[in-house]
Amino acid sequence: MITYELAIEFDVTRRIGWSDDDLGRHIDDVFERLHQARGMLSIDGSADLDTGRSVISMRYTDLLEDEPEHIGRVMLGVAIRACGAGHQGLLPFGEEAKVRPQRNQWSGLRTPMWSVRQVTTSHVSTLG
Repeated sequence: MITYELAIEFDVTRRIGWSDDDLGRHIDDVFERLHQARGMLSIDGSADLDTGRSVISMRYTDLLEDEPEHIGRVMLGVAIRACGAGHQGLLPFGEEAKVRPQRNQWSGLRTPMWSVRQVTTSHVSTLG
């Protein structure tokens, strides 16, 4: 089994600014969803609640060894959309155009958008 680490820096924004603890609660919801993903080992993160700049670092296993970075991006995208948000730059353009938030609990003005700033992937360990 191979363990990978994917670290992504995002700007998490919405058209109407964040109030009180809304951004923190939203990021916590995404983390909770990520913890449920198959193969997820650990998640670390930090966020500047004033600017929305966030970094998520996740370690996960990929039994197929087929495009591990893409698999991590898909897991993260599913968690973001399950929490009513959208993302830009996380998946290839053709895939990105097909996905939408799963639940539209907020108006379009309140829908969070996760925009990718930087991505790093590394092969952490191999266990036989």
